[in-house]
Amino acid sequence: MGHDSKRRLLTHLLKIALVASMAAGMIAPASAALFTGTLYYTTYNGGQNVWKIDFSYDSASHAYGLSNNTNIASTNGADGIIFGSNGNLLVGGQGSGNVYELNKSIGNVLATQSTGTDSYHLTLAPDGSTVYTSAFGGRLNEVAVPVGTGATYTNITGSDNGVTQIAFGNTGQTFYVDGQPNGYGNVGTINLNTGLTTRLYGSVAPAHGMVYDPFTQLITMFGAGYTGTMNAVDGSNLLVSQTLFAGDFDQGAVNGQGIALVAGAGSLTLLDYTQSHDITRPDYYQSIFVNTYIDDVAPLIGAGSECGPNGCAVPEPASLALVGAGLFGLYANRRRRTSK
Repeated sequence: MGHDSKRRLLTHLLKIALVASMAAGMIAPASAALFTGTLYYTTYNGGQNVWKIDFSYDSASHAYGLSNNTNIASTNGADGIIFGSNGNLLVGGQGSGNVYELNKSIGNVLATQSTGTDSYHLTLAPDGSTVYTSAFGGRLNEVAVPVGTGATYTNITGSDNGVTQIAFGNTGQTFYVDGQPNGYGNVGTINLNTGLTTRLYGSVAPAHGMVYDPFTQLITMFGAGYTGTMNAVDGSNLLVSQTLFAGDFDQGAVNGQGIALVAGAGSLTLLDYTQSHDITRPDYYQSIFVNTYIDDVAPLIGAGSECGPNGCAVPEPASLALVGAGLFGLYANRRRRTSK
């Protein structure tokens, strides 16, 4: 390809990028973004207890939308909900003492694994090989993946004699919450090989649900209507929200872009911390009615999410505009250089 042909091709591509960026909202503020996805959740009232709902949220206008609230399945009890590494839904069966594997589209039970104790919150190991679950303040049950191929358990000793949920930090450390519904639990680190716990904090208001948030790179907690964070390496720098966001929080899902959806108190609470980068001090929050009996929600990013470690990110209009503006600058600069 000759020099003139390359120049014409570059000019054409730059023009296309510029038009696309303008269509995306070139004058939008840098913070504006549209977030969309599908949230999977459980209810605690029995019967139709595994659901999904589509959501959207505009961080500039704070406009949100919910649609297609759809029942997926009815299992013998339902609490914790995650995705397995094979893309199927996994549900903790509460009083049944089972973990169920479901087809996310038609809801049929593909496999069942007994854990020997109640099964509430679920956490998937980073390598996707194991699901960790427990009763509230119980022993740690380890369900092999694929579900139905066996389970083992680890008795808990040390500072605390039981766990409610565990979460994995980003450098190999494993954290736990030990407490009853739905908050004011103890928090610390746990050795998964021995079950030895080392308590870091006692009676922490948001200590019930626990996840790792790649947006802030912090361990994040939800409970009793509050949020909390701590360092994902050693658990230091505990922060607890001063705001009571809802009457109750059970488990929350973060999207890795500064948005969280938290279940509890018969509603779903949206937390927007895209600017503050601090879920204990969000820029905006709003409780949204979804289901009177909403219980737990599945992760939106990372291990246990539908889309895996990278989540279901959507293009950000403001980001596209900035890219387009940059390309326009390159285009204008090239025009100036070639006109000399």
